[in-house]
Amino acid sequence: MAARSIDRKGIALATPQNSRCPADPDGALMTRGSLCLDLSLDEACPSGDLLLLERTMKDPEGWPLLLRLRRHLGRGITLTLCQPGCELEHRIIADTALSNESDAARLIYSWDSLLRWGRLALLTGSGGNIATLDISSPPPLRVQDVKTLLSQLPATAEGCGLRAVSLNSDIVPLTPLAGLVPQTKIATPEGEKSLGLLQRGDLVLTPEGDAVPVLHRIDRRVPAIGHDAPMRLRSPFFGLTEDLLLAPQQRLVISGTDVDYLFGRPDVRLTAEMLQGTAVAAPAPIELYGRPDGPCPLIELTQLILPRHQRFIAAGTAVESLYLGRLRRKRNAYEASALSHLDRNTLPEHAVDPAPLLRSFDAAVLAERRIA
Repeated sequence: MAARSIDRKGIALATPQNSRCPADPDGALMTRGSLCLDLSLDEACPSGDLLLLERTMKDPEGWPLLLRLRRHLGRGITLTLCQPGCELEHRIIADTALSNESDAARLIYSWDSLLRWGRLALLTGSGGNIATLDISSPPPLRVQDVKTLLSQLPATAEGCGLRAVSLNSDIVPLTPLAGLVPQTKIATPEGEKSLGLLQRGDLVLTPEGDAVPVLHRIDRRVPAIGHDAPMRLRSPFFGLTEDLLLAPQQRLVISGTDVDYLFGRPDVRLTAEMLQGTAVAAPAPIELYGRPDGPCPLIELTQLILPRHQRFIAAGTAVESLYLGRLRRKRNAYEASALSHLDRNTLPEHAVDPAPLLRSFDAAVLAERRIA
C-alpha cells in the first residue's frame, strides 16, 4: 500500500494512493475499508473528539451526516455514525489486563457494507490485549466524506491523545505495536543471523545463554507513522554493537549495577519511545529503513513469538519478544489480530515479563547516566 502523508496539529495522516477508493470520484462510495488510529490512552488526557464530521440538512450538499470518534475519560472510545436510515453508537473500552503497562493503543474501525458487517477493535500493550465489538449493517462512506474527515481534524484531537490516522480500502488486522527492522542481527547458537531470515524452529539465544525455538515470525509492512514511525538507538549505548532501528513501542530489557542501584531490581524494561530527547535515540532517516513510496514511506517491521515470552538478543542488547497473553482463548480478538492466519493451537500463552516497566522520566535518567 503506497501512502501520502499530511501533518496537521502534529498528527500524522496517511491514505492509500494505489487502492481503488481515493482515485474514484469524490461522490463514489467506499463500501469497504478501515480507519486506523494510533493514540495514547494516558488518563491525564481529557475527553474530546478524535475525529468528527458533522453535516446538517442546511449544508449545501444537503445530506445530513454525523461521524464521530470520541475519547472519554479513562480508556473508553465511542463511535457514532448517523445518517438518514442509520443510527449507530458503540462504545469500546480497552482491555485492562495490562492497563498499567502502556498507554499506547491502536483503534481500527472496519466496515463491509455489502456484507452488512463491521467491527470496532482496540489494541493496547504490544500485541496481546485486544478488545472487539461487532457492528451490524454499517453504511458505506463517500470518498469525499472520508477525505473531509481526515483533512479537518478537531481542535481537541491532539490533546485527547491522537497521534496518527491512516485509511485503507480493505479490512486490516490489528498489528503489533512492537517490532524491529528485518536486517537486525539476532544472536543464535550458530552466530548472528538477520531477524528476517529466522524461521519457525530456528533457535535464538536469551540473555541468560539459553537457546529457545522460534514459534512464529510476524512480518508487516505499514506506513511509517504513529506507533510505527521508526526510531534509531545509537551504539554503543545499552550494549548495542550497532545502531538499532525499531518501533517506538518496542521494549528493551536493561540490566547492570546502575540499574540495581537506581531501582533495586536486577533488570528493568523500557520502550524506545521513552528515550526520545536523549543522546541515545533519534528518528530514523528514511533512507535507512526503506524506499519511499511517496511522501509517507512504508516500513517493514518484524517480531518473534517465543514459547514463554522470553527475551532475545538483538544487536547486542536484550529485547522483549511479542507478548500474546491469552489471546488464543479470545476468538474475536484473535480473529481481529494480525495473527489470525496462524493456527491457534500453535500460539502459546504468555505471562507478563517480571521486570518493571520504567516511567519515561526514569528511563531518561538511566540513559543519561549511561551516556555520562
